[in-house]
Amino acid sequence: MLPRVIAVAVAVLLALAGAGCATVDAGLPAQARPLVTTAAASPPATGAPAPGAPAPAGGAAGCDDPQASLRPPPVPPAPGAMPAGTFLATIQHRGYLRAAVLADVPPFGSINAFTGQFEGFDVDLANRIGRAIFGADGHVRFRATTYAERIPVLQRGDVDIVVATMTTNCERRRQIDFSTVYWYETQRVLVPLDSPARGLDDLGGQPVCTAAGTTTVDTLRRAPSHPLVRTVPNIADCLVLLQSGQVAGITTTSAVLAGMAAQDPRVHLVGPGLSNEPDAIGVARGHPELTRFVNGVLADVLRDGTWAALVRHWLPALRPPPAVPVPRYTDGG
Repeated sequence: MLPRVIAVAVAVLLALAGAGCATVDAGLPAQARPLVTTAAASPPATGAPAPGAPAPAGGAAGCDDPQASLRPPPVPPAPGAMPAGTFLATIQHRGYLRAAVLADVPPFGSINAFTGQFEGFDVDLANRIGRAIFGADGHVRFRATTYAERIPVLQRGDVDIVVATMTTNCERRRQIDFSTVYWYETQRVLVPLDSPARGLDDLGGQPVCTAAGTTTVDTLRRAPSHPLVRTVPNIADCLVLLQSGQVAGITTTSAVLAGMAAQDPRVHLVGPGLSNEPDAIGVARGHPELTRFVNGVLADVLRDGTWAALVRHWLPALRPPPAVPVPRYTDGG
């Protein structure tokens, strides 16, 4: 029962985060408290506008390389000295950077059951960006988000950045801006050890679980084997459904599935990679100086050994360790 208890504990922590539990947001103003993680309906297509909504301006048209982003400034502003009149100065004046992260996806973003604090690979990246703006730790206010809410929270202005294993693609670039890629991932499948399935091809006509609002939903719907798509707001809920026999498998990125397998020795990853998922940081449109600044921080993280150290800390089981991503830029400025 222990693996199920772990998954349920994650769900309880998510509920506390959404309710503004003091261990997560003690002393924070209302706008900095965790987002309510409510169930969301599956979108018609990942990153696409709702039916009848006008298409966002710019973006996907002419999107030659969805992995390329704005080049960092030649000389970045010093911590605590953001340029006057910029959105970076607004963040500095506010006193904290607002970052949306996942709360149920270790090792990228989760809530520590003992401390009540957010932690993970993505959380550490957000903290590094906050340190570059303010020159000290403790200036990032985290909000829990679901996969489906990652783009809406930026569009509403609830947060400044989203660091939540978000795949960059042309469709999503119609709605928000993205940093350079900081993580390359592959989508795979998780099934019980006693399942005869050896990949998605063997799960035709059977329910397969994934999180709503992700590119994995599209991959499932296109699968020649025609599995039954079951979506949930939080990927941790998929593990509970698998353990109770309500779904035949789970699909998401391999690192997340490996985290689930570490919780429950009765499940394992099967099959080849289904798709490549380049993850980047989401930034609200209209703030190119913030996107450039974030890219500068990422360039430092990739170059100075921080990225490799984060991989060793949060994903020690990855063998061989992944290659450091190489930033790609859209402009020369």
